[in-house]
Amino acid sequence: MKKFAAAIFLTALIAATAFAQSPPTLRIVTETPGLPSDLFYGDIKVKPLRLRPGTNQVITIADYDFFIQQQYVDFLRRFPEPDGMAFYLNILNGCQPSDVECIKFTRGALSANFFRSPEFQRKGSYVMYLYMVSVGHRPATVAELNGPNTTERPHYTEFMSDLGSISVPNDDPVVTEQKKVALTDAWMQRPEIKTKYDPLSNSAFVQALQTTAGVTVSNAAQLLTDLNGGVKTRAQVLRAIAESPEVNNQYFKQAFVTMEYFGYLRRDPEVCVGSPNPSQCGFIFHNARFQLTADEDFLENTIVRGFIESPEYIGRF
Repeated sequence: MKKFAAAIFLTALIAATAFAQSPPTLRIVTETPGLPSDLFYGDIKVKPLRLRPGTNQVITIADYDFFIQQQYVDFLRRFPEPDGMAFYLNILNGCQPSDVECIKFTRGALSANFFRSPEFQRKGSYVMYLYMVSVGHRPATVAELNGPNTTERPHYTEFMSDLGSISVPNDDPVVTEQKKVALTDAWMQRPEIKTKYDPLSNSAFVQALQTTAGVTVSNAAQLLTDLNGGVKTRAQVLRAIAESPEVNNQYFKQAFVTMEYFGYLRRDPEVCVGSPNPSQCGFIFHNARFQLTADEDFLENTIVRGFIESPEYIGRF
């Protein structure tokens, strides 16, 4: 549905009136080439007025087709394919226009489905887990706030840059795989990674990744054997651990909550260190909600709705 990208954008800018004061400049910020850009007047985001082609009808995030397209853009970093758009529209159209709760619940469920999708897991979750395995993780509880391995990573800007490096417009699995290999190889050459891991023996390297992630992978001995025998590189061992079921089981929920901030609000979670009430701090609060019941589908939908129904999210558009 690229017609939205080509829709007419009308903006009203207020000129600076202070005498001898240079007015702010217009900036176009593009996170992913080929996707819609943001326009800023100084540090103020200028909201576009989206009109359906050939009409004066305003497009809003409440519109089913625009909402669905935005899930593709925010989470999969591409425009929807026609079959995908039709599939999700059919589900949303199953709600009667007067049944507000059905519409809200279905929107939450569909949006959560993008995070659970194999495509996002191949790309978004992989980037997230690379950070959690090799650098450290965002604190999920009050007790972890001051832990020795807490580094609150990844941050929004670095995550989006890494995700963009492995995203392709048509989700070509061959090209995606090539890009993931290139990202992981380059990852091992990053200064902070080289400083932390280059001095280690192969055995210490495998153990350090598990210690940083807080997991023990079932094939650790084989990974070490492959590394010592030249069957695998350190980049391949890092990837094997990042894509392991142990890491996914450990960090699926944390990654889910982090992506709510990244995907919906386009920012980092609130900084909880030093908060007067850490248990109510956004990221920790939402993680704690996951522990309330075993029904993860219900909780995912509840948390997603909290974001997509928030004034901050709606205010993006």
